[in-house]
Order: sequence, then structure tokens, then C-alpha cells
Amino acid sequence: MGVTWTKEQQQVIDLRDRNILVSAAAGSGKTAVLVERIISMLTVDANPVDVDRLLIVTFTEAAAGEMKERIRGAIEKKLIECPDNEHLKQQATLIHNARITTIHSFCLSVVKDHFHAIDIEPGFRTGEEGELKLLRQEVLGELLEEKYQQKSQRFLDFSVAYGNGRDDKKIEELILKIYEFSRSYPDPEEWIHRCMDAYGAETIEELEESESIRLAMGHTMEYLREAHCLLETGLAICQEADGPSVYETTLLCDQQLIERLMSYDSFEKMTEAMADIHWARLAVNRDKTVSEDKTAQVKAIRDQVKGLVKDLAGQYYYQSAQDMLEDLRTCRPAMEELAQLTLLFAVKFEEKKRSQNMIDFSDMEQYALNILTERSEEGEGFVPSAAAREYQKQFQEIMIDEYQDSNLIQETILTSVSTVSAGRYNIFMVGDVKQSIYKFRLARPELFLEKQEVYGSGAENARRIDLNQNFRSRREVIDSVNA
Repeated sequence: MGVTWTKEQQQVIDLRDRNILVSAAAGSGKTAVLVERIISMLTVDANPVDVDRLLIVTFTEAAAGEMKERIRGAIEKKLIECPDNEHLKQQATLIHNARITTIHSFCLSVVKDHFHAIDIEPGFRTGEEGELKLLRQEVLGELLEEKYQQKSQRFLDFSVAYGNGRDDKKIEELILKIYEFSRSYPDPEEWIHRCMDAYGAETIEELEESESIRLAMGHTMEYLREAHCLLETGLAICQEADGPSVYETTLLCDQQLIERLMSYDSFEKMTEAMADIHWARLAVNRDKTVSEDKTAQVKAIRDQVKGLVKDLAGQYYYQSAQDMLEDLRTCRPAMEELAQLTLLFAVKFEEKKRSQNMIDFSDMEQYALNILTERSEEGEGFVPSAAAREYQKQFQEIMIDEYQDSNLIQETILTSVSTVSAGRYNIFMVGDVKQSIYKFRLARPELFLEKQEVYGSGAENARRIDLNQNFRSRREVIDSVNA
């Protein structure tokens, strides 16, 4: 007896010829559905594909190995049902060379096949973490020693401000942190320069237009919308038969306060408003027929709303726009020095690795990107290179598992080997943003969230499918956790 798929699962299995984002909750059968989609492509379609024409990217080597085994097992099972199917017999052979891999393994294969394009010796090796750590420290030591010998006043002022007076450990940590973060972007140097733009504001108007302030205002509106929704929930509880109706007037005042904050479209006005927030007091509830649980619920909701606004004020609106502008001007020389040190470190570290014919994991991504893309004619963004167009001919579909853990450079690499640039949409992404725990490894769950919104709004050539049924846990467990 075959598996009975839900309507959404069947859509994931059957849908073709567009970019697809599958938002798969825990226990929703994501892997089983992904394997079934692959088997369907190998067997059911009028023009079945070969398994080695799929690029299947997952997060770890173990997950890639498990995925390959599950596909191999599914092929063998189909062969038992259809022993005379020549195409299936061929897939049983091809599965051993299938491109089921991690992003770093794929990038490494690209670099090995095109080492001449980036002027690297073919016998390069991947450095061990211990030796790379020592190499980083060696380069940092040489760089800072050189800067001390040059006696640049800007550097000396920076070292006094950001060092701890005994050694340069804090400065080294700053340089490494910025360097490593920059490497998750397609153009690390451009990203570092862009970070400096915020410090270049000369007027309040320029500050308002800076990327950092626009981000702050965007996050603020998200939090305020959440606060507004929470108050709606609280008001609904107040209006229930045994709800604390005496709190309704206060919650309506809170809602008006939130709406007033949401009406501000400038950082300066928002800062002034945040400094002048006064919350109304909750009336005393003397009605004994009111549910104690509902009273506690409403109080908790209100505390959560006040906490959200307090967090916003503390994170973004702790000083006036004019004071922030003055602080940015004061910090600018030190930040320019830090940016310059990071860029110098990147160059020297690259030279040191090249001298030892060694690469690291971020090099795999950066080198693969250099091979697979080139700057667009306008100079903004990347377009597939001739090498990428060869890969496009190889791959019928690009399948990305655990998509919530992707970052910008990985996104650019995998898009370059898809046929999206040629007008054929063939990227399949599956993941669950709630399971994204790798931001410390520079994952960008925002990529998932952006596509979740765009693909769910009826975008042409793009489709979002939600798998939100949990088949792994008992109803009692799910209800308890959700509550």
C-alpha cells in the first residue's frame, strides 16, 4: 500500500517549471517529500531526468550522505516494482556520482575544475582549523607591528580607544569579527565600504537616509505591528463574558499610543516620541466573577507590549538624532582606521595562504563566486559567467535543503548555476525559518523570510508551499507546546 500524501505534499512532489519555496514545519515529512519529488522526476515525468542532473545541496556531510542513501533506497524499491525499467537501472548506477553535496563541497569541486581561472596552484589544500588560527594570529601580529612602526596618529588614537592597554587582543578580535562577517557577502570589500557610509552623514537629512537608520525604522515598525496585534488579543480577552473589562479603556489608550508611534516616518520624530512615553495605569479589578487566568493573561500581554517598546527605545532611540550625528562624526576616524585594518588584513592573509598553497572554507565560496559570476554591465550585482552557463546546461534543477541556513554568497553562487538568468526557473528551496540556529555562522534567515513573503504573494514563476502538519508528535504534545 502506497503512502497517502496531503494536498500540499503532493504539490511539492508534482510542481515543476518555477522557483519553489517549501516552508516545512518540524515533523511535516520534509525529507520524505523531497525524496519522493526526486523519484518522481526520475520516473514519473514524460521526460525523466538523470539523477546526476540534479544539484542537491544540504547543510552537512552527514545530511548529504543520508539523502543519497534514501534516494538510492527509493530507486532500488522502484526497481523491484519495475524490474525492466532501463532508465531506473541507469539511475541505480548514476546515484554514486550524483551531486548530493554540501555547499562547500560543491564550491571546492568548482575551484578544482577551474583553478586556472583564479590563478591558484592545482595542488592546493584545505587548511586545518588549528593551523589557520595560528596563521591568522601571525598575520595580525605582523600587521599591527607594522602599523605601530609607522606611528600614524589615527592608528595610535584608535589603539588607545579600542585596545585594553596591555595587549592588542581586543583590536585583533574586532578585525577578525568584521573580516569573517564580510566574507559571507559576495563582495566583502564593498560591504566594508558600505558600512562606513553611516559614519559619513553630515546632516540630519543624510542620517535619516542612511542604511542603518532605514533598517532601524523598519525593525521598529515590525515590533510596533506585533505590539498592536498583542493589544488586539488583550482587548478580545477583556470583552469575553468573564474577561477583565475594567482593563479595556487602558488597552485602548495603549493602542492609540502604538498607533501614534507607527505614524512617525522619521528617526528624529520617533526618538522624540520614545522619550515622551507615558503608560496609563491599569484600573483595580474588584469584580469577583472575572477569571483570574484571563486577568493574568491581559496583564502579561500588556507587560509584553511595554517590554517591546522599552527594548526599541533602548536599542535605537537612546539619544537625539543630533547627538547621534555628533557621535558618528567623533567615531568616524576610528571606524575608518578599523575598516582599513580589516582590508589590509584580508590582503595579507590571502597572500600568506597563497604562499603556502592553502585555502579555507570562506575561500572556497569566494573563489567559486569569482569563477561562476562576473559584474553586470551596470556594475551593480552579479551575472553568470561562461563557466556558470556550462553548469546551467548540466543541472535540470537546483535543490537546496535547510535553506534557512543559507547566506548571501551561497545564494549568489547557487543562483548563478540555475537557469533563472535565462528565464527558466528551476530553484527548489526547502526549510523552516523557525529552525534557523546558525546566525552565529553567518546564516541569513532573512533570505527565507523575504522569499516567503514574495513567493506567497502570487509572484510570477515563483510559488510558496507550506507544510504545516506535524506527523511526528502526538496531538497532546503539539497543543501543549503551542500553548
